[in-house]
Amino acid sequence: MCATGGSGLSTLKYGTSKENVRSMLVVTPQGELIRTRAKTRKSSTGYELNALYLGAEGTLGLIVEITVRIVPLPKLRCGAVVRFPSVGQAAQTTSDVVAMNLSTLLRCELMNDEGIKVTNTVFKTTLPCAPTLFLEFVGNRKEEMLSDWDSFRARAVANGAESHTFAEDGAQLDALWDARRGCYLGAMRYRGLESGTNSKEKVYVGDVCVPASKLSECIAITEREFKKARFPCVICAHIADGNFHCLIPFQESERAALLALEDKVIGHAIALGGSASGEHGVGIGKQKYLILEHGGAHIDVQRRIKRALDPLNIMNPGKIISWDPSDAERIGPQRPELARL
Repeated sequence: MCATGGSGLSTLKYGTSKENVRSMLVVTPQGELIRTRAKTRKSSTGYELNALYLGAEGTLGLIVEITVRIVPLPKLRCGAVVRFPSVGQAAQTTSDVVAMNLSTLLRCELMNDEGIKVTNTVFKTTLPCAPTLFLEFVGNRKEEMLSDWDSFRARAVANGAESHTFAEDGAQLDALWDARRGCYLGAMRYRGLESGTNSKEKVYVGDVCVPASKLSECIAITEREFKKARFPCVICAHIADGNFHCLIPFQESERAALLALEDKVIGHAIALGGSASGEHGVGIGKQKYLILEHGGAHIDVQRRIKRALDPLNIMNPGKIISWDPSDAERIGPQRPELARL
């Protein structure tokens, strides 16, 4: 989580992993052990080294210890699923509710209609096939949680929600959330069950992030592109963050077509002001998109940092930033297939 700057389902309430790390011990490429900062809430004594190493994917040093912020475990849980005619209405509701700052709302996740269809097929659930928000509220006072749910429901109804199902306790809630938790396994098994072969497939996992105001537009473009190419498109979104994962089952013979679609989807996300990766990182596979997202000057700054701290290139070499400028950097930020966006 620290190496990629990953997040999770509870970012809405508690923030990303980066926001919850107070301090780290890091082994440098020279074999020295350093502490990034004091374990205090506030520190203003030089460069913020936490920010440097978090998300660096091990290319600048090896994280061996972390000190994290902790919060009390709430005693009570409840939640709901809310169905909408469109992703846009679900996104608008989420935007409205985030602005209301409901203190007990822990999670707000979206699955698209095809994601619900896949879950019903694989896990024998009977959820209506519609864009669906999955909610979880936590706290120590039931009346406060129910008040926040009432506020959420009122906004959802005002934005055209078709129906909802409420779970009063944790056990009921876990049953409602099974669809969201099983989306990856569902995508893996879906086409095998549909074809009667019961085979499992590889699953491509996307990870773009866009401004919340652009989420519904980006999801609509993504669904259209994959459906046009006859791929099932399961979408699970950390909708309050503008971050969504498209889970696409594929055979090896379909890899080239899938990667061409990845170029289009990530290109659209970046054109909408977004990022090629919200939480999974760059590695090798997403390096080619950095020039589109950041431009050459930004990449040059990152490369200078890498070369200064790891001059022998021994820390996870070849990841995130290439040692030498790529052809795309030399040519410029635009690639022909994305120039029309």
